Amino acid sequence: MFDESQYPYIQAKSSGGLWAMSVITGTERPDLPDTHYIDNRIFTDESIFAREQETIFATAWLFVTHETEVANPGDFRVCSVAGKPILLVRGEDGVLRGFYNVCRHRGAPVVRDSAGNTGGFQCFYHLWTYGLDGRCTGIAKPEGYSRVKLDKDDYPLIPVRVDVLAGLVFVCLSDETEGLEDFIGDIIEPVRAPLSDSPLRVFHYHKATVATNWKLWQDNNSERYHSLMHFINRKTMPWVIGKSSAMKLNIFNKGHSGYWSDGSATVDYGAGDYATVSIGTLPGMKKNEMRVINLFPDVMINIRSNVVRIDRMVPLTPGRTIVEWRGLGQTTNDADLVAEQLRHHNMYWGPAGRNLGEDTIAVEEQWAALNSGIMRYSIIAREEELNPTDDANVRAYYQEWGKRMGSPANAPFSDSKKTAAE
Repeated sequence: MFDESQYPYIQAKSSGGLWAMSVITGTERPDLPDTHYIDNRIFTDESIFAREQETIFATAWLFVTHETEVANPGDFRVCSVAGKPILLVRGEDGVLRGFYNVCRHRGAPVVRDSAGNTGGFQCFYHLWTYGLDGRCTGIAKPEGYSRVKLDKDDYPLIPVRVDVLAGLVFVCLSDETEGLEDFIGDIIEPVRAPLSDSPLRVFHYHKATVATNWKLWQDNNSERYHSLMHFINRKTMPWVIGKSSAMKLNIFNKGHSGYWSDGSATVDYGAGDYATVSIGTLPGMKKNEMRVINLFPDVMINIRSNVVRIDRMVPLTPGRTIVEWRGLGQTTNDADLVAEQLRHHNMYWGPAGRNLGEDTIAVEEQWAALNSGIMRYSIIAREEELNPTDDANVRAYYQEWGKRMGSPANAPFSDSKKTAAE
């Protein structure tokens, strides 16, 4: 006789001598409020990924670089935003401008280097040239256009909105989106002083293609529950395992969130044998203090004592994301401080840092399991009065996601846009 007690995932009931069995398949909706769970297809579905590019990445202000990386006239960087090639360049007049990196002649990229310094740009294909202000300055063999009276002044590079806040350079592809200050709002305030009140430099940059969905990396950067996974965090962050904490989540409009305290919650670096990492503490920060903000849709700014980590994401496919990591610290000639900045950054976040490797393994394996389709829903239901391991910030993030996508994260195909499987 079948013994259902051996299979806790099967619920069996007797009715009139007949057994009615309900097998848990992984597709059942959780018995939770709608805001407390999400449909895992938002991480794996191609149509959702395409819609995100249109409704989120093509309309939001997105961090792309730090102003010191394009500080001098002629400095330029290229990047990708919502799948579009972007060129940033500092003009001779000191103004930072953004353009689509597309030649107005036949659409080839104007710039193929990732960064550099130049007095102007020349498209490699047909040799049209452009100034740092985007004007077309020259056309090869211009006499060929004399009959149609083509005027080079009518064909500048196509501009893109660029703005800077606290040294952070943002791009927005939509002319209808509010200004950067309004988009970011007050969440910038706890990090404004450490980012703005002393000259910073990018002392570390690396990137990698991670086999995960971009939102899973943002989730990992936002929620603190997973800190239990990190060996270093379990030793150095007393609020991770405590029932209450001076460190609190802070929820803002438009999906932004963060966690910080008034300085009363500090990292116990000594417990992790890293006792000297707080020399040269950044302006506005207390010794061993930590402040983190997560900007919708795809940026984390994590400040610990004397270093800043900034994560930026470039979604490639539902399961592939380029993550860029920057380490920033005060500009200094103090060799001891430079060494401590590097040590502090690398023990957590450099390519060989323990935390970063653990995070990467977690989100890659998580996406692979989600992509199997076995479990339809994920749970974001922790409520802990805004202690760091509360899920309130994740819930707020996905409410903003749903607002912009036109369907909630727990029912992403509830509008007219269905997948074939639906």
